[in-house]
Amino acid sequence: MDDEDASGRKRKCDTQIDNVFLYEGGDIAKGMKSQITQVRIGPQVKDIPREAFRGCINLAEVQIGEGSLEFIGDSAFRGCKALQEVAIPSSVIKLGDYAFGGCTNLAVVQFHEGLEIIEYSAFYECKVLQQIVIPSSVTELGAFAFYGCVNLAEVHLNEASVQFSEGLEFIDEGAFNECTALRSVTVPSSVTKVGNGAFGDCRNLTEVILLGGERLLNQGFLDRGLLGGERALNKNKLHEMIGNGRAPRVEFLLRTNAFHRCPLIALKISIPRALSERMQRLPRECRLSIEQRVHDLRRLQLTHYGNILACFPLPRGSSGCVEDTNDETAESLYQVLRLISFHELKESSILIELAMWKSRLDEDLSRADCRTSIPDPAKSLIMDYCGFTGFLEPAIEDT
Repeated sequence: MDDEDASGRKRKCDTQIDNVFLYEGGDIAKGMKSQITQVRIGPQVKDIPREAFRGCINLAEVQIGEGSLEFIGDSAFRGCKALQEVAIPSSVIKLGDYAFGGCTNLAVVQFHEGLEIIEYSAFYECKVLQQIVIPSSVTELGAFAFYGCVNLAEVHLNEASVQFSEGLEFIDEGAFNECTALRSVTVPSSVTKVGNGAFGDCRNLTEVILLGGERLLNQGFLDRGLLGGERALNKNKLHEMIGNGRAPRVEFLLRTNAFHRCPLIALKISIPRALSERMQRLPRECRLSIEQRVHDLRRLQLTHYGNILACFPLPRGSSGCVEDTNDETAESLYQVLRLISFHELKESSILIELAMWKSRLDEDLSRADCRTSIPDPAKSLIMDYCGFTGFLEPAIEDT
């Protein structure tokens, strides 16, 4: 049976079972809101409408089981100051504007795969929220989504960092504005745009890691190193990703756009995935040799997962220009590129020599007479075919 609320709209009758309010859709009478302390969302509910629970100041627990729920509407739980924890089921696709805005005691939010959009100010000023794990299904993070979450310190790699999952494409303006506990942010390669001020006024954010080496490092440099005349960093692509939409200056100012007024000291960019895969295909002793060289080189960092980061420092007190002074980062990265190519060529030569050895064994010659090496002219042809001529010479001299 349906009742009419104060506005004359039809709503389903909700029931109170063991002090748990069973919500079955529609609006809730204003006189009831202050009495609700616990709520269970009925399995048939597909969406929680705008402001459905807004002003339920005593609501401390929300139970949302796996069911039909797909949308949590604008301001649905806005200002529920007693709410401390919420789990968003995998059926939910979208969280509306201010869905949990102003829930100042909300400390734990659990997302699940399936969520796609977190809208404008969805968790605005959830001041005690400490952890978020953005699932890979999320493609859009709305403007000011976590604005004012001053204690947000997502734990993935260290005590105060945010690491997003691959799949996220767009981080809108102000999404993490004034999240003052953040110290490190890792942005996946799937992200194509970080909006203006997305991490503005994060007063302890000192490190940004961008996993988009395919776009942000010049392909000409990756193919030919410094011999091709291109530098490592592609400033135009960097500006497209985290700029403010205006024409880029020669000296790109990182601290005035997506990371406005953040005390950044380093921008780190991962090497392209294809290059990492080439390195992983090498024998273990070759990989260890390269990793040891990375540890010894300036402005390179090896992560726990074996990925190599190219570091572009931003000195404190500077204007925030992203600049590879004296090509120090490029020089170090260039050495790693040469080492990978050298070990690839070395392993290829060994395989060819073994093949030639086997072909001679098939001729019933004694094993001692079968050992042969690739003639130098053949090696030169292989290097030329692979594009290694000139590129590899310094690496060979160093071995």
